[in-house]
Amino acid sequence: MLSMQSSLPVSIEMSKIKLFQSDRVWATIKEEVFDLVDQAHQRGESQNGELTKQLESELCRRFNRGYCITTACATDALDIALQSLQLPIHSNVIVPNYTFTATAHAVARAGHQVAAVDVGNNYCINIDKIRNASAIVSVDLFGNMCNYSMLYKTQLPIVVDAAQSLESIDHDNIASPSHGVLSCVSFSPSKTISSWGSGGAILTDDAVLAERCRNLRLHGKQTNKNIAIAAGLNSMMSSFECAAVLVGLRYSKQWQQRRKEIANYLISATDLIPSVDHIPQHTLSKLVFQSTDRNQVVQKLNCLDIETAVHYNLLINDETIYSSSGDLSNSNRLKSISFTVPNQHSLSDNEVETIAKGLK
Repeated sequence: MLSMQSSLPVSIEMSKIKLFQSDRVWATIKEEVFDLVDQAHQRGESQNGELTKQLESELCRRFNRGYCITTACATDALDIALQSLQLPIHSNVIVPNYTFTATAHAVARAGHQVAAVDVGNNYCINIDKIRNASAIVSVDLFGNMCNYSMLYKTQLPIVVDAAQSLESIDHDNIASPSHGVLSCVSFSPSKTISSWGSGGAILTDDAVLAERCRNLRLHGKQTNKNIAIAAGLNSMMSSFECAAVLVGLRYSKQWQQRRKEIANYLISATDLIPSVDHIPQHTLSKLVFQSTDRNQVVQKLNCLDIETAVHYNLLINDETIYSSSGDLSNSNRLKSISFTVPNQHSLSDNEVETIAKGLK
């Protein structure tokens, strides 16, 4: 039997068990968020005010980074981070084939060539496949983490896409956003800490790169009086979005522990293969299982009114604008057997039991 204690009354449970229960999360944090936003608005701050400074400072503290630059979304963060490296135009930038299209789009938007390579069995980049590149965008997918001790041996600049791995920590006791010359995080609605809008951030220890990123996120200049260094973006988080993330971060450890308990219970209840790395701390951004009879398993879950998804039906090589001729057999294999089930911390115990039933 499930030993966890649900923090949710049965009355708010829904007939359909959704992948994400953002309404429940909002009910937990809304009063704290409104309080912060009201204070900011009374100061006349809608962007780039005290809440922005607080959020950037808190992210630096959590990930032991020297500098943080918030952005409108994680895709912008990746784009800006890559631009800050000042690579020659049309440089080959490695991305794992198994990732969401936004990772590749950021490389292309920064003016470079997307070089998709195959992944290992943990859905992260296969280091042995890296060839002829100027930089690497490593993606710590689902909360799994790349082998950074090996990646660093390539001596290539590494930009970490930590959009799905905010709380993950590897065996060297280093958090995902603490790796790389630059790292990028996401606060979109599907992430473990949401801005209730959009949002992202760039983290780095390099003062020169930090200054470039800060310029590039706002029309290429520090202020309107400065000369633009490049055709920068207009990429900022609102005070409301910063407040939502700041409050969410207060609950991060509690929510991550609940996801861990849920994932452990569901994994123990099934013979299906989970896609969870054995690392000291795992974000569990998405709980993905594998089955050669995926359609049958998904149909059973759907009959129990459990929402599922395939992350991702389209890999980078499936996008015609990024097609590659390399060996991508493992990522294509994983695509055919992988599916995601709900594991958000806001699930009730009864809902977790229903999901476990569907996975048996």
